[in-house]
Formats: sequence, C-alpha cells, structure tokens
Amino acid sequence: MSDDDSEVLITKVRELGCGKSGRCRFRFEHKEKKAKDKKKEKKMKGKKRMAVIIRNRITLEEEKRAKQLEKQAKKQEKKEKKRLKMEAERQKQLEEEARMKAQLEAIEMEKQKEREAKEEKKRKEREKMAAIKAELDQAEKKRAAQEAEREKQRAEAWVARMNAEADAKAEEKQKKEEEEVAKKKAAEEAAAERKKLFRTKSQVMAEEEEQRRQERARRQEEEFGCAIAGGFEKGDYVIAQNNMSVQGEIIVKKGTRGVVRGPSETDPQNRVSVAFDKREKAGYAQINVVHFEIKVTDAPLQKDPNVSELIEKIMTPRDARSKQVVNELEED
Repeated sequence: MSDDDSEVLITKVRELGCGKSGRCRFRFEHKEKKAKDKKKEKKMKGKKRMAVIIRNRITLEEEKRAKQLEKQAKKQEKKEKKRLKMEAERQKQLEEEARMKAQLEAIEMEKQKEREAKEEKKRKEREKMAAIKAELDQAEKKRAAQEAEREKQRAEAWVARMNAEADAKAEEKQKKEEEEVAKKKAAEEAAAERKKLFRTKSQVMAEEEEQRRQERARRQEEEFGCAIAGGFEKGDYVIAQNNMSVQGEIIVKKGTRGVVRGPSETDPQNRVSVAFDKREKAGYAQINVVHFEIKVTDAPLQKDPNVSELIEKIMTPRDARSKQVVNELEED
C-alpha cells in the first residue's frame, strides 16, 4: 500500500471513530479496498503484458519491415546495376554503330566520288560524241538538201514534160470531142428539121400541151414554191369523183363543185387544196384532197339579170294583175 493510501485510510478511521461498529466498517472497507487494489494491480499487469506484447510485435514488424526494406534496397541496387550495365552496353553498341556508320558513309562517299568521276567521264564522252554526231547530221542534212534539190529539179522537169504531153493530148481530145459534138448536133438538127416536116396534128398538140405544162409549172413554182399535183391550175373548176369522208362521215358528196386554190401545205406532191361549194358536215369547205379524187369541169353558168327577171315574171301566179304582167311582157 502506498503512503497516499495510508493517509486516506487514517483520515477515514478518524472520521468514523473508534467504536465497535466503526471497526467493522473499517475492516469491510479495508477488504473492499484490497480487492479493488488487487483488481487494479491485475489490470495494470494485463496492460503491462499487453504493452510488452505490442512492443514485441512492433519490434517484430519493424524488423520485418527493415528486412523487406533491405531486400528491396538490394533488389533496387541490383536493378540499378543491371540498368547501368545495359546502358553501358547500349552506349557501347551505339558507339560501335556510329563507328560502323561513319565507316560506311566514308565508303559510300568514296563510291559516290568514283561514280561522279565516271559520270563526268561519260558526260564528256557523250558531249564529244554529240558534237561529232551534230557535225555528221549537219553534213547529212546538207547532202540531203542538195539531193532533194536535184530530185526536185528532176521532178519539176518530168512534171513539166508530162503536163505538156497531157495538155497536147487534152487539146487533141477536146478538138475531137468538139468535132464529134458539132457533127452530132448537126445530125440532130437535121433530124429535127426532117421530123418537123412530117409531124402529125396530134404530135403538134402534144408539144404545145407540154410547153403549156412547163410554163404552168414554172409559174406555180414562182407563186407557191412547187407545182400543183395532178397538173391542175389555180382557179380551175373541179368536181368530186367520189364521196369524201373523214372518220367514216361524209363531208363532200360526189359531184360537188369546187375551185382549186393551190397545192396542199402538208403534202404538195400528192394533194390539192380545193374550196368546195358545199360541205355536208360543219367546217371549212376548203380541204386537201388527193389529185385523182377530183377532175376538171366546166365553169358554172353566169346569171343574166334580164333572164332571171323574165323567169320570175313567168313563174308569178295569175291574179288580178296578170293582165298588166302580159302587157309588160309584150312591151319587152
């Protein structure tokens, strides 16, 4: 028991007194105090033991960590040595490669110089050969020009001779042809004169008709740009030879009179534009017909106003004024 605990115990005894009950209470408290001290001491021993265990464990861990650090340091040192060795080997290899490269470059440079020397030699030889070739080409061109000039002169002389011969032959041939043409023309004229002496009336009419046809075609060409199909003339009176229909419907009946206006604009070679007097179906009376669908007819009779008036008077029915009508007729 420590001094502090003794002092505390004496103080409590003084407070409690010296009686019997006081002694019992002191004894009980003393036992309780001893139990607490034992428990506390036991607890302290446990803590000390735990502290020792912890301290030992910490020491073991530190030793283990120290060993690991030492091992790692050795390993790192080994790696560093290996790296330095590899770097040294790499540096040595690079130096060797640089040395080899320098040697190769020196060899290549020597080869390049040799090649350049050879190229220079070849270039000089080529220049020399080119100069010789140029001289030879110049001489060859000069010789070829002289030869071409001589050949040209010979060709011109030959062409002139051939042209002269051809001109002579052409003149002779032309003279013969002219003589033949003159003889033929004279024979044709003589035959035509003989034929005219023995022409018939029908031949004369046919010739006149042919002349009229040619004149009509020329006039139509000037007016319309082409001849009217079928030999018709503008203003001819024609009649339809058959019924004319479009899509199954009759538009112009057979016998309808019409007047030729000119060639068809759509088919001038085969069709004629005709203005008929009457059309069965509504529409323009001027239509394009094939030239063989119509034929020429006589012009319609012109109305005489006197005859028309007389016919009207005759056809007037009799009435109170019939006597006056008869008198007028007698006076006429």
